[in-house]
Amino acid sequence: MTHRPSPWTRTGGALLTAAALAPAAAAWYVFAAMLPDDAERYRSYTAAAACPAGSPGAAREECVRSVPFSVTGTVVRHAGKSSEFRATLDGAPLWSGEVRFGNAGPLLDDLKPGDRVDGTVWRGRVMRLERSGVAQASTDEPRDEAQVTAGVGTFAALLAVLTAALGALRFTGGPGTGAVTLALARQLFLWTLLTCAVPTMLAFWADLPWWTVPATAVPATLLTAEAVRRRHRITDGIPGERQELTDRRLPL
Repeated sequence: MTHRPSPWTRTGGALLTAAALAPAAAAWYVFAAMLPDDAERYRSYTAAAACPAGSPGAAREECVRSVPFSVTGTVVRHAGKSSEFRATLDGAPLWSGEVRFGNAGPLLDDLKPGDRVDGTVWRGRVMRLERSGVAQASTDEPRDEAQVTAGVGTFAALLAVLTAALGALRFTGGPGTGAVTLALARQLFLWTLLTCAVPTMLAFWADLPWWTVPATAVPATLLTAEAVRRRHRITDGIPGERQELTDRRLPL
């Protein structure tokens, strides 16, 4: 007997399929814009030469300039997602302003107003501060973390595929579409997260090229999804299908 989904089920399926556009757009942005931009900034920063001694400073320079700063204030606030780590510097006439950091150490926590530090300035931003051999990078300094960026983009792309597939299943209908699909969605989401996170961390720690992340995560996710689907089908079965299988075993 053909299963016809209710209008509410079809509407939910259509909305779920449409929602897949959000992670799909995020994946496109990561791979088309964020990843190449970050790579270009990192290459340019590591290849930048020191600015000529005595040359006048500019608002944005491609060379790397060492600037002596005086600390006028710091903010170190540990508050979870609302944490703040920043220093206000005076290096007039070359650069003055506020520098943000990702954490309090190893340098920021020890700074106080009046301290002198040396800063590395590139493209009009302070990349790092140093004092007495202790250095700390700011949040503006380019980092070689393409593997992590690729992992985020890969997860977003696979999440879009998963969301679209589940939405299409609910829209077209089928025996056990409701509970079985929701149970599958929970398991598939967690396994997709895991199969993206593991290759990302391994590639980052081993300093592998960023493309090894999707090259490993995509087939791993597809194989795992199929295994989860089969196990779920065997464990829970599908209402109506189990009865059909039972009827086939009945003697004539």
